[in-house]
Parts: sequence; C-alpha cells; structure tokens
Amino acid sequence: MHRTCSVLLLLFTMICGSMGCSYSQRLRNEASLREALFVLRSEIGQFTLDRQRTPTSLSELASGGYIKQIPIDPFTGRNDTWRIEKSDEHFDVRSGSDAISSEGTRYSSW
Repeated sequence: MHRTCSVLLLLFTMICGSMGCSYSQRLRNEASLREALFVLRSEIGQFTLDRQRTPTSLSELASGGYIKQIPIDPFTGRNDTWRIEKSDEHFDVRSGSDAISSEGTRYSSW
C-alpha cells in the first residue's frame, strides 16, 4: 500500500510539474510575441515617418536596416507566418497563430 501511494504521488508530481513547465513556456512565448510585435510596430512607424509611406513588406524593414532580420513568431516557429494588414496609410503586423492565449484571446488578434 505504501509503495503504491509513493508511486501515485510521484506520477502526480511529474504530471503537475510538466504542466507547469508547459504553462511557463507558454508565458515566455507570449512575452516573446509581445516584444516582437512591439519592435516590429515601432520600426514600421519609424520607417513610415522616415520615408513618408508604409513599408511594402516586413522584408523591406530588414533590407532598409530597420531590423536585422524578421523575428520568428514564437507560436508558429517561423518568420514567414506573420499576418500583415495594410492599406495606403496603414501597415500592421499580427501573429500567424490562431491559438488561444492565456488571456483567452487569439494570438492573431494581438
């Protein structure tokens, strides 16, 4: 009986620990996404002020020296999945992931 309880307790601890790691990683990825979006939006704004027009793509920010490279979206694991919303006077970037955040919103709405 004592051995069975010990095994169950060990399994419970391992499961809860792995869930905590997963949640911690999710929060780190969310912080990384917020930072990437902040940097991209700041540099889009600077590009627009400097050149009196919005960029045509994120690649133009990199080739123009505004960013070193297009960051990786932490939830897609790629740098070519960013969603771009643009018009003549507006250029915005969002995550390419439709996963639900810890806040209950889609990352693609951030």
